[in-house]
Parts: sequence; structure tokens; C-alpha cells
Amino acid sequence: MPIRDALRGVVTFADATEDMLEPASRLLPEPLRSRFHTAMQAFEEAGKRLIHAPIDMDRINAAAQFACGASSDKSATSAAASVIVFAWEHLTQSRVDHRHLISETIVADRLSRLRSTESDDGFSFAAALFLDLRKSSAIGVMPGVTRGITKDEEIEVDLALAAIAVWLASKRADTLEEEEKLLDLSMALVRALQPEAANVLQSHAAFTHFLDETSSHL
Repeated sequence: MPIRDALRGVVTFADATEDMLEPASRLLPEPLRSRFHTAMQAFEEAGKRLIHAPIDMDRINAAAQFACGASSDKSATSAAASVIVFAWEHLTQSRVDHRHLISETIVADRLSRLRSTESDDGFSFAAALFLDLRKSSAIGVMPGVTRGITKDEEIEVDLALAAIAVWLASKRADTLEEEEKLLDLSMALVRALQPEAANVLQSHAAFTHFLDETSSHL
């Protein structure tokens, strides 16, 4: 059973009780189970709410289609850029230990360039997409000017990018509220897998496999 099903009755993870978290934790083997449980307990009050952002289910669906290489038109590129930015801002406000900015303009430009040069699709394209953003100037103290990201902060940046990639690679939810929960679940799962997640972004093949395997848990 996917983790989302075990947590279907939870409105926000910041308010989740031990009894609510336990069924989801039991779906995972140790030591991942304990690390996932700890990550869920550490959630603060929700950050930038997707439900209050100028995005909707159509844009999220379009972004997911773009992220797997299934759509490459201008509207899908724009949707993917805006959804990635709002997901980043949501996680930045309460889920990760850094406060680096992201430029939607640079993200959109990188996505457009990648789609015109990358022939893969599916998880392979998604891995290439987020690895490209990782090495670009889209994220930093002053995006497009200077990254200014320390070694410790780079781990948090990598975890956030991996969480957004896993979220977009997973099966879509029915509502914005459920999509928000799915994004938070993705962050908790990636953080529980931190030792592995920190290494997989060094290799396209490893990250492709990671996205395939990890998104299936959601």
C-alpha cells in the first residue's frame, strides 16, 4: 500500500499524532522506518501552501507531464517552471535548513534548453532535468549572479530538489490539498533516505533508479 493511503485522513502533518503516523511508518523496513518517522515528527507548521499559490491541478499535471518528458510545448514548460518554484518555496519555508532563492526565469530557460537537447523520457528525463537545475545558476543567494551555497547547505538543496523530483514522478493526487501532503511526504521520505539521496545526485543512472524506486512508495 502506498504511504499516501495510510495517511489519507491526516489534514496537515504538522498536527499529526503518533497514532496517525504509525500506520505509514510500518509500511517501510528498518532503518528507513525510524528515519521516516523522525522526519515526519519534525514537520513544522506548513510553509507556503500550494492551495494559496497561483497554481492549480492542471498546472501540476502539466508539470508532471513535462518532468517525465511526455510534453514539451511552451505551456508545459511554463507550468513546470512555476510548479517547481512554488514547490521549492513551500519546502524552503519549513522543511529544509537553508533559505536560498530560486529564479523562475532561469528555471524556465533551463527546462526549455533541456527539452530541445534531451531525447530520453520517463524517469531518465526527470533525472536529467533536476541534475541540470542542480548545476545551474537558478538556485542560490542571488540566482543568476552568485550561488553562495556552502557544503552543508548543498546537501539541503539536493534533498529539496530530490523531493520535488520524486513528488512530480509519483502518481498524481485528486486535489491541491492532497498534492501538498504528497510533496511533504516526498520530503520526509527523501530525508529518511538522506545518505542514499545525497549520493544519487552524483550520477544520472543512480538518480534515475532512485526516482523510479522512491516515487513508487508514495
